[in-house]
Amino acid sequence: MTPPSPGDLTEGQKQCLRLVGQHLTSKEIARKLDISHFTVDQRLDSARRKLNAQSRKDAVRIFMAMEQEKLSEPLVYEPGVIAAAGESHIHNRPPGGWKGMLAVAMRRMTVPPVGGKRHHLPKREILVQTLNIAFFSSLLIAMVVIILTGTLRLFR
Repeated sequence: MTPPSPGDLTEGQKQCLRLVGQHLTSKEIARKLDISHFTVDQRLDSARRKLNAQSRKDAVRIFMAMEQEKLSEPLVYEPGVIAAAGESHIHNRPPGGWKGMLAVAMRRMTVPPVGGKRHHLPKREILVQTLNIAFFSSLLIAMVVIILTGTLRLFR
């Protein structure tokens, strides 16, 4: 299931949600938009269902967060995208031998999100990402040590 986006809502639903965000009642919104308060309630209820919210206040909170983010598509590091990308290659054998295996490994090698916002990754994904970083860091260190010792032996 894809996360809801502001594009899923009609312009009327967006207007009603914005006005509820300004703490107006259905009757006040109806007067402001020159529509019936029953229409306002229908728009808000429809928007609530589209946003999977429990109440109209939750719907407003979700809508305001989506408008502030201004995101039209989910980010690459969102848990749903990571899970879908990871599960699609688990049961398939990589085509093309080593090149296919390398391509699968590169797809599985993702960097956890970094930045000011809370990520929402499940604990299992955090552990997988941490192990990825630890494994590839130790691989890189081992390669540097091998190259340095080979270089030192060459100059002896």
